[in-house]
Amino acid sequence: MGSLFYSLLDQSREFLHVAEAPVPSVGEYLKNEIHQRVAGWPEAEEAKKLKLAILNNFFNVECCVSGTHSMDLVALGPFGEYTVLPGLDCTVPGGYQGVTNCLVASLPQDVMVFNKPVKTIHWNGSFPEAGETFPVLVECEDGGCFPAHHVVVTVPLGFLKERLDTFFEPPLPLEKAEVVRKMGFGTNNKIYLEFEEPFWEPGCQHIQLVWEDTSPLEDVAPAPQDTWVKKLVGFWVLPAFGSAHVLCGFIAGLESEFMETLSDEEVLLSLTRLLRRVTGDPQLPAPKSVLRTRWHSAPYTRGSYSYVAVGTTGGDIDLLAEPLPADTEKAQLQVLFAGEATHRTFYSTTHGALLSGWREADRLIALRDPQKIIQHLEGQGLQNVIFTNCVKDKNIKQVIPAVTELVRSSYRYHRGENVELCIMVIGVPNVGKSSLINSLRRQHLRKGKATRVGGEPGVTRAVMSRIQVCERPLMFLLDTPGVLAPRIESVETGLKLALCGTVRDHLVGEETLADYLLYTLNRHQLFGYVQHYGLGGACDDVGSVLKHVAVRLGKTQKVKVLTGTGNVNVIQPNYTAAAHDFLRAFRSGLLGPVMLDRDVLQSAPP
Repeated sequence: MGSLFYSLLDQSREFLHVAEAPVPSVGEYLKNEIHQRVAGWPEAEEAKKLKLAILNNFFNVECCVSGTHSMDLVALGPFGEYTVLPGLDCTVPGGYQGVTNCLVASLPQDVMVFNKPVKTIHWNGSFPEAGETFPVLVECEDGGCFPAHHVVVTVPLGFLKERLDTFFEPPLPLEKAEVVRKMGFGTNNKIYLEFEEPFWEPGCQHIQLVWEDTSPLEDVAPAPQDTWVKKLVGFWVLPAFGSAHVLCGFIAGLESEFMETLSDEEVLLSLTRLLRRVTGDPQLPAPKSVLRTRWHSAPYTRGSYSYVAVGTTGGDIDLLAEPLPADTEKAQLQVLFAGEATHRTFYSTTHGALLSGWREADRLIALRDPQKIIQHLEGQGLQNVIFTNCVKDKNIKQVIPAVTELVRSSYRYHRGENVELCIMVIGVPNVGKSSLINSLRRQHLRKGKATRVGGEPGVTRAVMSRIQVCERPLMFLLDTPGVLAPRIESVETGLKLALCGTVRDHLVGEETLADYLLYTLNRHQLFGYVQHYGLGGACDDVGSVLKHVAVRLGKTQKVKVLTGTGNVNVIQPNYTAAAHDFLRAFRSGLLGPVMLDRDVLQSAPP
């Protein structure tokens, strides 16, 4: 039954790229598939009922894994987007507190503040403090306040759901607030039972609980207080520690939340009765103690972890992760969001929470990158730097006033008889010179393209005629072919230039470029490619990555192999085509924002 259930569960992950899933939820899909198979089972009715009871246990297990009351609540379409991190599970000595203790030990003293529950995050404001004005004010429940430039919100989704109307002032944008309401967030609890002596056989690792009167095909839901123990999936035998013999049980959903309302004595009594019934031993000694989690009752969690609920998608997770304000051109970045519920492929996991924190840390670090770049360029004698985005026309309006002022303040500007300005645009190949000209025309003349652009070097092959970009002042630009220094200082610099498209790919080799790109992404922990291509996790073997990309995209080729009995045509992954797509995805921004020179800035003095 286990192989049947998990094969069907694997099938339920195959609807990620389908236009429309056959049914809304994972639970409905699994039940439909099981229902079709039941008719073909040759066993007697009693045996069929037992099989269904076993399958029902697997449904309960998956409810624990997904953190939901029922698999009917989990969306089928995006279910395949969840990614299992390769490798074994890791038990941290001392628990997760040991991890945070190590992190705190690396920080200066007195920078951490504890026991200050937050009441409201005020943002998009103007809060004076010590002669400085801050856009964010964090108000605590005890009345204390902390002004800030930025705040990273990492509270669980369950807390956000409960405090949505009061935790942010002004409230979250309607679209983000709706995602908070729609996203799934459930409860999965552990119950530890300690015994004087083990009653289980030596070598036993797991006690699975199967109730013969249950079936995943029956939708009758009894009240949790009557049958909460039936939602227990079983007990795992923990390694013996000294004289301690411990079982760990898992329970999810509404039954798990009801269990939290009971006293320890009531839980101990119910589970003692359960174990005596399972073992058939009415004299089985009761556990000596019980310890359990209460994730739903905890006021600052209100549950365990998130899932993609029916009516939501992975795009909603990305929307939840978007910082505020949305328009950072008008106001600086203020509120950032991290936590497992904000990671599109690793939601519900500790590593997802960790990676989301790194993501937001990188976002804050990136705010300092422009200043670092300016300092680096000024150190090389370059001044008057403007950061532009010709796709979104960001900061484009700053260019002409800056150029006008530079020309007019120059000693060469003494030509009263000719007031127009003619500027030559010079840069390395494929840097975006033609895109800049077209963007300037859109902004100042409301005109379309005047010069051809392309995704590879060499599109502009000669100095073109003058192109007007502005009326006041009257300004013309000359587009020019790209120029590159005759000598590149290092192989790595050459690879970076090639990745940016300043050198034609075939001169370096697309697979070589893909290898260097993969190395760079992993080095800076930019794992957007894992999500984009649906990989099982980060990988530093370019051959394995390109093979996966080729298979995923259907990029294969026939290769003739010479054997002793004749020629044989073999279908192999087209690594060159896969490398081409990998580079295209990077250059199109599909792998996320990437700065290839981040190592240069990190090594520069502050």
